[in-house]
Parts: sequence; structure tokens; C-alpha cells
Amino acid sequence: MAEKHVHLKDSIGAIEEIESKIENLWLKRKEEIEKDLEARIRVEKEEAGKKIEAIERELEKGRAVLQDYRTVVSEFENERATLQREIKEHFERAVGYQTEIEKMAGLTMEELRLVNDLNKRLETLHQSAEEKVNGFRKDLEEKFGIVAQLPPSKEEEALKIDLEHELRKLRKIKELLQGGSAVAGGIGIEAGEPEVAEVPPVPPVAEVVEKSLAEEAGEKAPEEAPAEEKPFEEEKGNFQSLFEVLEGYRKIEARNGNGEISFFQKDDKTILDGEYMVASIDESLEEAKRLYLKLAQTESPKEQFFIKQEIINHQEILRKYILRNLKMCEREGAVMPQFTEEILNQEILREILEKLSMENWSNPGDFNSFRSQIEVLKDAYYAKITPPVYYLQSLIRELGA
Repeated sequence: MAEKHVHLKDSIGAIEEIESKIENLWLKRKEEIEKDLEARIRVEKEEAGKKIEAIERELEKGRAVLQDYRTVVSEFENERATLQREIKEHFERAVGYQTEIEKMAGLTMEELRLVNDLNKRLETLHQSAEEKVNGFRKDLEEKFGIVAQLPPSKEEEALKIDLEHELRKLRKIKELLQGGSAVAGGIGIEAGEPEVAEVPPVPPVAEVVEKSLAEEAGEKAPEEAPAEEKPFEEEKGNFQSLFEVLEGYRKIEARNGNGEISFFQKDDKTILDGEYMVASIDESLEEAKRLYLKLAQTESPKEQFFIKQEIINHQEILRKYILRNLKMCEREGAVMPQFTEEILNQEILREILEKLSMENWSNPGDFNSFRSQIEVLKDAYYAKITPPVYYLQSLIRELGA
């Protein structure tokens, strides 16, 4: 068999052709890889752009929330400063009025002393006139047999004043006012002072003065006073003394922002503080009323939304507060005060709790309905415990104190 001869030129051409094909294939593959890479980079850029936009939107929302927060804080600071300024102004007025009352009381006492001096002069004049009249009467009787008698003067009787009694009353008023000055002096409001110190609860001056004058005049207890209050009759009018006794048994339980529970406790006896409860309910309503006034002056829908949420928050806080009081009765053996049980009892508390759970205070109809019901209850409650002496006596007796 004859051998085939390999032509060198043909081999070199074939190799070059293969090399060209390989290079074209590599370039084509490289181009595909680059296109694929560019496509992926484009997609990732688009996704990254979307994520950046989303982050920017969230950041913008955060800025808006921060701005709202700054606005709320600024409004709070302004309102607080305004209220503190008003508190200081009213307190200074009260101190000024008290000074005027003290001054007027002193002037009144001085005038009564003058009346006393004039009364003595009147008595001296009366005695002198009576001596002269007696001489004339004696002469008439001796000379003419006529017995003459001067009629009593109504005007003179009307001018007779129990000065000692009036002076005792005024001294009592001055003592009370001086005691009020001592309390006021401990408050320590100064010009430019940002905070107002807390003042211990003191009965209004007018109320204390009225009670003191009633004591001085010897007024009797109202006929409708319960028969069982008779053993405490000697303490009638001594409101402060009874209050201090009862305060020794008061307990306060904080409720993590849901209001404080006030009750009286001795041994295993627990009595809820009904007056504190009524005041707490009324305070929540007053806060909601304040927010409704603010709502009426606000045009921004966003601000209106926040205000309504705050109104609902006050409703929820009050609901939890009433619920806690009920649980103390149902699970822990606490009771409502017997003296006011016909007005405020567990059944009434359940009705209040149901309305707070089912209704929505951001709805004016629901809020006004609830407020009307509480106003009736509050009026009846305070009418029942006025004067407070009998209520305090009843609580002390019920505690076994």
C-alpha cells in the first residue's frame, strides 16, 4: 500500500483555521458573559434603586414623626409654662386676698371695740338720764301724786350687741387666717421659679370660717343626720381631726400609668375611697373635654387623628382603673363605703365599665352620653357626703378604727 505524504502547508492552514475558530468561539463566549453580567448589574441597580427609594420614604416618614414629636413637645412646654404662670398668678391673688381679709378682720375688730366704747358711753348716758328722770318722777309723785314711767326704747334695744360673742368669732377667723398664711408661706413661689411646689390639701378658707362660726354660734346637726352618728356628736365640726385619723389608714396603689387606686385598710378590712374614685372619673372627663376643645381648633387631619387617639387613650386608662377597683371588690374582698352605697356601688361600677368597654369617646355622642351620666352621679354623691363630717365618721366606724 502506498504511503500518503503529509503536506506541510495544508497542515499549517488547518491549524490556523482551528485557531481562528477557537478565538471566535472564545470572543463570542466572552461577549455573552459580559452581556449577562451587564444585565445582572442593571437588574441589581434597579433593585438597589428601589430599595434606596423605599429607605428614603421610610426616612421621610421618620422625619415627619420627629417633626410631630417636636411639635407635641413644644406645645406641651408652652401649655405647661402657661399653666404654671396662671397657677402662680392665681396663687399670688389668693395670698393678696388673704392679706386683705386679715386687714379687714383687724379693722372689723377695731370697729367693734369702738362700738363697745360707745355702748359704755351710752350706758353712762342712760344712767345719768335715768337718775334725772327718777328725780323728776319723784317730784311729780310727791307734788302731784302722778306716777310716771318712761317706755323702753326699741332703737336702744336694737343697738345692744353681744360684743364678746362677735369678738370671739373674729379672733377665730384671725387664727384660721394666720394658720392659712403659715401653709401658704411653705409653698415658696418666687419670681421666675419654673416649678410650683405641691401644697398639702387644706379646706377652703370660706368653708373653714363658716364651720368655725357655726361652732361658735352653737348650730345643731341637721335633722337628717343618721341616728348611728350620735356617739360622734361631740366631734361634729372637727373635720380636720377626723380627716387626720382616716388618713392614717389610707393606702395608695400605683397602676403603671392607669391611675392610682386609693383605699382605706385596717387589719383585714379594705374600703375603697369612693370620693377619690369619683374625682378620678371626673378628672378623665375633664381631660377629654380639654382635648375636644383643642380638636375644634385644629384643622390638620393628622393632628385631629392624634388628638382623637389621645381621647381614646384617656378612655382606656379610665376603663382599666374602674376594672382594677372592681377586681379588688370581687377577688380581694374590698367593699364600697356603706355611707354612699346607694349612689356608688359595684353594680354601678359594672355599668360604667360596660360603657367604657363598648363605647368610643372619639364619638361625641358616646362621650356626651357618658359625661351626662357621670355628672348626675357626681352631683348625687357630693350632695350625700356634704357636710363631710358624717361621711368621715361612718368610714372610721366601718373600719373599726
